[in-house]
Amino acid sequence: MINPEWKFKSVDEDSVTQIAETFNLPRIIARVMSLRGIGSRNESRDFFYPDIHHLHDPFLMLDMDKAVDRILSAISEKKTILIFGDYDVDGTTSAAFLTLFFRSINAEVHYYIPSREKEGYGVSKQGIDYAKLIGADILITCDCGINAIDKVAYARENELDIIITDHHKPGKILPDAHAIVNPNRKDCLYPFKGLCGAGVVFKLALGICKKGGFNTEYVWTNS
Repeated sequence: MINPEWKFKSVDEDSVTQIAETFNLPRIIARVMSLRGIGSRNESRDFFYPDIHHLHDPFLMLDMDKAVDRILSAISEKKTILIFGDYDVDGTTSAAFLTLFFRSINAEVHYYIPSREKEGYGVSKQGIDYAKLIGADILITCDCGINAIDKVAYARENELDIIITDHHKPGKILPDAHAIVNPNRKDCLYPFKGLCGAGVVFKLALGICKKGGFNTEYVWTNS
């Protein structure tokens, strides 16, 4: 049997002392922070006193510009947008937020939450058929869709543009969607990979406000 060997990361003890004294912290807490990459006064201040101005630009996320441009085009032309939310907490929260956001900027929007028992996980044929029924121009997924290759192909056959917002790890092949906004795409260089589905649509809403000139008040007060 191989005996395990513990290896401990080294830390800058001067930085640990500085953080502990500046923020009146137990030294063990300052040490853990330093080990987690929070090793300066400024980094510690940002950690303890977060501010919205510390957030990354939404347009650092791959395909954000394509998604925003397509959505703004639909809004300006009074086209219908369908929000397709996954049925779990992240998906329903994302769908609710995005639906209310679109209503706040007077977009034509509907939402669809699939039946877990009847439709299963992810984008469903029934949801796409519902989009066709209401005359939707775009279907935006929330917290799902990154591996919905067949369903996205079905949507394209029916002249429906799909914008995927998701945070799950993709497979080797991506769906042929109009845009795929997912920080966990291998080709996406967005700095923070830990966004949940609701975090991704929050970024989408910020991008729409930024490029479309909409007031961000709803986004900040309802997210």
